[in-house]
Amino acid sequence: MMRTRPLLLAFAGIAALAAGILLGDRLIGPPPDPLPSIHGTVIAPPQPLPAFQLRDEHDTPFGPERFRGRWTLIYFGYTYCPDVCPTELTTLAELEKRLAAQGRGGDTDYWLITVDPERDTVQRLREYVQFFSKRFHAASGDTANLAALMNPLGVIALRPPGQPDTGYTIDHSSTLTLIDPQGRLHAIFSPPNEVEHLLPELLALQARYAARP
Repeated sequence: MMRTRPLLLAFAGIAALAAGILLGDRLIGPPPDPLPSIHGTVIAPPQPLPAFQLRDEHDTPFGPERFRGRWTLIYFGYTYCPDVCPTELTTLAELEKRLAAQGRGGDTDYWLITVDPERDTVQRLREYVQFFSKRFHAASGDTANLAALMNPLGVIALRPPGQPDTGYTIDHSSTLTLIDPQGRLHAIFSPPNEVEHLLPELLALQARYAARP
């Protein structure tokens, strides 16, 4: 199984650049204490999420308020993805297990938000994510609402031209988005996402937040 494809790596770079452009004008000087070093970008200060309306794996509508009260890791992908998405969700499942082993997993949620709303029904999403973990969540929505959330986060997805109406693939960025308990964009982890660095980096971000939210 391919870990990533060259085109996806290119999109990851574009996504990081887009996030920097979109968020850079909001960064207000250096923080009063050092930011944890991560494979990605810590958003300082954290930024509120844009307005959007999606539907979860139980077909329940929700907006930004759904991500308040807990830490949230979001991966944007799709269930028909042949390689990268299963690998990323497997990584998140392992991260969940290691946090639980440390008694730290109860305050973190994990989401797959589809970039393929035409094929990813809520039922299919529910069955797909539960293969990786019974605690995983998933969401879909119309194109406009998905774009309203994805664009400010620097998430890019496109269907290359010339593909059939069925059996097509979607090229997309492979970042992980971290939302803090106040429902704010807190960090963006850049690929390759490995448990060995995700675990200590996430714990460092959570510790800093607990010290001064």
